[in-house]
Parts: sequence; C-alpha cells; structure tokens
Amino acid sequence: MYLLAKQLAGSMRALVTIENEIVEAKRRPEAEQDVLALEKERSTLIRSFTRSELLVIQTVMNIGQSERGYRFYANSERSEHGDHYEIIHLPIELNEHELMQKYSYYLVHKTERELADGIEYYTAVSEQLKEGMAILKI
Repeated sequence: MYLLAKQLAGSMRALVTIENEIVEAKRRPEAEQDVLALEKERSTLIRSFTRSELLVIQTVMNIGQSERGYRFYANSERSEHGDHYEIIHLPIELNEHELMQKYSYYLVHKTERELADGIEYYTAVSEQLKEGMAILKI
C-alpha cells in the first residue's frame, strides 16, 4: 500500500494544487466561474481514481489528520475567522507501512463511491494530504 502511495504522490499533489487554486479564486468576487470550473476539475480528478487509489489517498488523509496532535485556539487574532490551530509535532513511532495498515483498517470495507464521496465532500483534503505525505515522507 505504501508503494502505491509513493506512486500516487504526484496525483495527490495535483489535488492539493487544485484546492489551493480554489481557495485563491474564492478570494476574488468576480471569479465565480473559475471556482466552478476548478471544483469540477477537482471532482473529475477524484472520480478518475480507482478504488485502490482512493483507499490509499483516504489513508494518507487519515494519517495527516490523526497522527499528529493539534492545539486549538478559539477566537484567535492570528486568523481572519477567529479560530486558529497549530500542529504539535509528536514523535511518530510506527514506520510508513505500519501507518498505512493502521489507518486503512476500516476503509477496506468502503466501496469506491463511498471513498470518492468522502474525499470529494471533505473540505480539509489538502491540509490532511500535505501533512500525511510529510509524515510518510512521500
């Protein structure tokens, strides 16, 4: 599974890039059509993956979400939304293969559509993918 994750690194980076472009486009009020086009491109990319690839991508996201600790600051002045969190870089004791096995354990029961829907409708995909890829060193 880890080998497939390494092979999918470029595709995961492409997904992160599209999401960053969506965020940038949303900051421009006249860019509504651009946002729609980018969201369609993101959806098409996600739906183009096989079940195995979606399983790996979701696993990398889960690692990025759950393997580190987070400190949350409500009503922080560091964010325009008032909330801020920072990653606590806890030591990671499992190797890459063990992490992939641990975080994919329950995902193996999901269908291709369930995996794709979960990735497509989740809003923090790029954050979690970047962190998961950093943890896995891919």
